[in-house]
Amino acid sequence: MNNHSLRKFFGLVLLLLPVTFVAWQVLGSVIAAPVVWLAGLILQWWLPELVSSITLDNTTMLIASTLGELDGKFLPGAEAGNQLAFQLDTRSLTYSIPFYAALHFATPMESSVERFARGLLILWLLVIIGLVSVTIKTLMLGLGSTFFALGTVPSPDVIALAFQFNSLMVPPIAPLLIWAYETRDLGLFPNLLGTQANADTGVPEPPET
Repeated sequence: MNNHSLRKFFGLVLLLLPVTFVAWQVLGSVIAAPVVWLAGLILQWWLPELVSSITLDNTTMLIASTLGELDGKFLPGAEAGNQLAFQLDTRSLTYSIPFYAALHFATPMESSVERFARGLLILWLLVIIGLVSVTIKTLMLGLGSTFFALGTVPSPDVIALAFQFNSLMVPPIAPLLIWAYETRDLGLFPNLLGTQANADTGVPEPPET
């Protein structure tokens, strides 16, 4: 990859980023629907004593608890006369998808659509894990000791670590790793690193053959 190709690649990424993020905003509920549905199935199977239902309102995941609050105590919803609900903005996790799309479609490669579909599937699976992690953390903070008394859940340290990893690290890093893997046969990543190394040392790049 020469300097012209490198500039062209970064130029395409910058050009595609606004397009992919606008599409992500417009199609937010479509992108979130399958992951919220699957995350809801996992949560209701794992914590039936705590999670009553999971629904999607545009891009907001609504978690309805089986519990309600009365006089500062958490009771079954029928006894309390109300039902606790928690909200989660799915866009805090799904922003990895437009970022990945811009990187992917700025890179010329064979079977581009097929590779993109595989990468999107991986990102969706990671978003599901992220939604479960964030929901568990939200329930822990909202219900306190009742959460641990009713649910079979990990320790607070494990929940906090899972939340930080899946919500703070995975969304920005996963698209880069997937893109680097799917372009491994193009020699793009080594060339990017090699170009930078030559620029730092002042050693000219070898002529292309």
